[in-house]
Amino acid sequence: MAVAITLLVLNLDVPDLPSSREDELGEELVDLLPGLGAYALAFALVGRYWVIHHRLFERLRSFDGLLMSLNLCFLAFIVLMPFGAELIDRYDDQAIAAAVFGALLGLAGLTNWAMVHHVLRRGHAREDARDLSEPVSLALALIFFLSAAVAFLSTLLAHLMWLATIVLRYPLKRLAG
Repeated sequence: MAVAITLLVLNLDVPDLPSSREDELGEELVDLLPGLGAYALAFALVGRYWVIHHRLFERLRSFDGLLMSLNLCFLAFIVLMPFGAELIDRYDDQAIAAAVFGALLGLAGLTNWAMVHHVLRRGHAREDARDLSEPVSLALALIFFLSAAVAFLSTLLAHLMWLATIVLRYPLKRLAG
């Protein structure tokens, strides 16, 4: 996940101005604001998944091949996040770009839910760490998938749904818990 987060910043290009236009640097930096916004959003979402993933694996007392396979699938979706972030940066008003990013987030969320589900069903979680929440994991995945459809109505609303998942995780966990 650290690699995915690092790759996110590579979508930001430092302005390359000739010395005769260096006085335009401020304008060029302002033009980077949408890209910085896409970076910040993707960083926050991947960072959130990193925390969730870390908490899941620190609660394990054992694992098996299926869990490791699910983990690889999860990481495959996470590594695609820089691609999705660049899409929403370059094509911020295009529904398909937001839908692809939402779908990637949803697939990562669904895979995370599958890992939590598997851990709980197979008894891989430590006894003192049974607070893993399947309903919250599934609800967040569904919000991301819904955002992919909503993107065709409003890309802004899809973006707001992504932001909402960062804020809603704790209230959803309390409701489920």
